[in-house]
Amino acid sequence: MDIVVAITVTYNDAQYLKKCVDALQEQQLRLAKIVIVDNNSNEENKAIIKTLVAANVDVLYLEENLGGAGGFEKGMEFVRDKYDPDWYWIMDADAYPQKDCLEKLLAHKGNKEHIGYLAPLIFGVDLQQYQLFHHKRLAKYLERDIPLYHSYDEIPDVSDIIANAFVGPLFSKEAVKTVGIADGRLFIYGDDLEYTYRVTRKFPALLIKDAVINHRDQSAANGTRQPKSWWKDYYMYRNRLLFINKFQENGIKKWVGSLLLWMRIVKQTLLNIKDNTGKLRKIRYKLLWRAYHDGKNLRDGKVIDPANYNMKLNKLL
Repeated sequence: MDIVVAITVTYNDAQYLKKCVDALQEQQLRLAKIVIVDNNSNEENKAIIKTLVAANVDVLYLEENLGGAGGFEKGMEFVRDKYDPDWYWIMDADAYPQKDCLEKLLAHKGNKEHIGYLAPLIFGVDLQQYQLFHHKRLAKYLERDIPLYHSYDEIPDVSDIIANAFVGPLFSKEAVKTVGIADGRLFIYGDDLEYTYRVTRKFPALLIKDAVINHRDQSAANGTRQPKSWWKDYYMYRNRLLFINKFQENGIKKWVGSLLLWMRIVKQTLLNIKDNTGKLRKIRYKLLWRAYHDGKNLRDGKVIDPANYNMKLNKLL
């Protein structure tokens, strides 16, 4: 019987985490372990996390917020060294696999030799629509993602996939041993793209239509992005530049990809001039161009600390 360990990362969202853990406990195929990585949540959330500890649930308490990337890196490292499972099931804390999700994923493990990962279809619980943008192919110059499909009806029962969000992909032991674990240096945004694409450069991966994982709709939950979330754009742009540099082997295509991303940043800068004034405009401008500078100079790691950023922002508002 396959040994499967699930890994989820949480940061001050224990209200969703409990639902995630409950869904994992209710899988028709029993998991060997569930590993929760806590990114140094506040005491209120830690208290909820402690109630989830069980015989088959481990919790790793990190001393600082390492972002989703750092959390998955620590979780995969822990699981690899302690349990060496056949499969690593990776998901955000606000993802809730349907009861037969794992069973339906593993039913296709023999479809191709040396499988890298099996990905479930992602259903948004707030908007009641499939989040097809999470199942991806890449533009020619790697500067943007393109949804693999645009409607549910066009999706075959099983299809090849290039990249996927960290919302339920089931990675094989062979893939993890070959390509390593998630890259914590990315902190947040693009870590799932980098890792799933790194795997599919070595192994085939499959999207399984009838294996479904429910997921919160971020747009419905958070609304329009506000200044307090602008720090996320830094990592989005910087990490995409790092991605292009790492995986685009053709020098001309690498240059074009970086140029196209630079043009997107210019567009955002112009919108910033139109939509913001004074100090807010200056903050947005600095974040956008710092992202480009750091990406081009291959600076990774946790550069913008979200807590410090919002503390400084609150003093200005």
